[in-house]
Amino acid sequence: MSKNDFTWGGTSPFFHLSFVSSFMPDLKNKRVLDCGCGKGINAYLMRATRDLFGGQIIGLDANQDYLDYCRTFNVYDKLIKNSLPKLPFRRKGIDVLVCTEVIEHLKKKNGRKFLKEVERVTKERAIITTPNVFFDTHPADVKDKHRSLWSANDFREMGYKVYGMGFKLAILSGDPLIRLKQVLSYIFTPLSYLVPEISGSLICIKDFK
Repeated sequence: MSKNDFTWGGTSPFFHLSFVSSFMPDLKNKRVLDCGCGKGINAYLMRATRDLFGGQIIGLDANQDYLDYCRTFNVYDKLIKNSLPKLPFRRKGIDVLVCTEVIEHLKKKNGRKFLKEVERVTKERAIITTPNVFFDTHPADVKDKHRSLWSANDFREMGYKVYGMGFKLAILSGDPLIRLKQVLSYIFTPLSYLVPEISGSLICIKDFK
């Protein structure tokens, strides 16, 4: 991967991070897994805003370039190279699992296997976000191609509470209407939070205690 190819792929992280943070439980003495960690934006958020005394943040990704990037900045306590759907942890070996904008990169069959793995390894809470609208990724990002679309009911059927963010529009870098779409997303979020079927992204929460 060249330096020109090694870029952050979208705008969604800047929108959904506040929602992820609001659902994050107390992390003291907790083992946290950031699944599909990318460049580590979730870990930066946790480091900056939470008391991690006695805790451990693990970053897991299949992309070695992302892992090398995270290692440079020492944001994770441990980094693991691993491809989904399998998770290399014992049963209930993780307290809190965070997985943002990842499951849509798996085929639906593998996504369901991954959710079963999440249930196997997570002890306290899982936080998963995913687009509620299908869109093609940049042609150069073959590894990051979207392969499935997940509905609110897909997650409800597996015991998740589901909330919405934004409006059912794809917001992508370079879109000439991006500012208008962002405005619509913010305007509709109070409604889509309660009615996730109309949202642009889903945030799915499951408690295991």
